[in-house]
Amino acid sequence: MKKLYFLLVACALMLPFAGIAQNNTDKGDTQQLVLTPEQQPQFPGGLVELSRFIQANMQYPATAQQNGIQGKVVLQFIVTTTGEVRDVEVLRSVDPVLDAEAVRICQMLPRFTPGTLGGKPVNVKYALPINFTLNQEVPDITNECLTRANAGDRDAQYNVGCCYYKGLGVPVDWIVARYYLGLAAAQGHTEAAQLLEKAKQNLRGELDPPITH
Repeated sequence: MKKLYFLLVACALMLPFAGIAQNNTDKGDTQQLVLTPEQQPQFPGGLVELSRFIQANMQYPATAQQNGIQGKVVLQFIVTTTGEVRDVEVLRSVDPVLDAEAVRICQMLPRFTPGTLGGKPVNVKYALPINFTLNQEVPDITNECLTRANAGDRDAQYNVGCCYYKGLGVPVDWIVARYYLGLAAAQGHTEAAQLLEKAKQNLRGELDPPITH
């Protein structure tokens, strides 16, 4: 029997759009939309809690299961100065039912700690990929390795990042790979730094808005 696998990458793994932005006057909020804040918004409890929240609330659409539909939906939304998730929209579509489920669950997210610029809360725009994958049973990265990676062990961080980059025991996910490889590279891990650049290149291509004619 197939196992449903959903992976959400968010918080520190969410990708801010590069640059500065525009004025946003929706709902009386006239503060400038900042695309590169000094401090990114944070989900309460961090990445692990955000992943748990999504897994606890997401329902893989039955029609998508029956038709073997899977893929990565990329969402775009704003985290406001009060931490509210607002203006959720689909940046890259997979299928209408998966798109709708990704938007629904994103709209359920509780308030974040807002991003800041110059010590003041600002509106921040993000791109957030959500994977929908129908897989056979897939072994997880060992808890021991993940615990060491999260505790700052650079070799464990490289191993976790490498697994997600190459799809070794887990689905390929360049966002997760970039996160852990970046942690290892920051501690001087040469192989991690080299693989990190490849992950960044792959990710830039993946998150480019689709070309429309």
